[in-house]
Amino acid sequence: MIEKPPTDPADHAEEFAHCWADKLDEYCTIRMDELGIPNDKNGEQDPNRPKTWRAFVLDERTGGYTSRGITVNSGCLNPELLKGKKGGRIWPKARLRDRIDSIIAHEWAEDQTLDHDEALKAAAKTELPVSDGAKRILRAMAR
Repeated sequence: MIEKPPTDPADHAEEFAHCWADKLDEYCTIRMDELGIPNDKNGEQDPNRPKTWRAFVLDERTGGYTSRGITVNSGCLNPELLKGKKGGRIWPKARLRDRIDSIIAHEWAEDQTLDHDEALKAAAKTELPVSDGAKRILRAMAR
């Protein structure tokens, strides 16, 4: 019997991420490479599995983050991630590729500026070859 998905969008996004973790990790790794993110910033070591590198993090829900490297997480799948925030009207309708591109561009900008607010401004003007949909998200987030 198939169970009903969780009603909370963040829970559903994380559950979906667990089912498709390998494909999401592969896609995010390839996409960061296509966008020109340097290899040493394309993902990070998985603390739960030594000697394993990951560009997609299952259990995080923020969309993405940067520490040793840039990662995308289950927040990219959550249509309510930006609810009540700048970009919140565009985000739920955006394609997954556009969401992932916008997360990568934002996290790359944050890695470069070391400041979230500055990254919002910088990502809206990114020179990375992100999708047009990602550019719309990034501009909305910077307003």
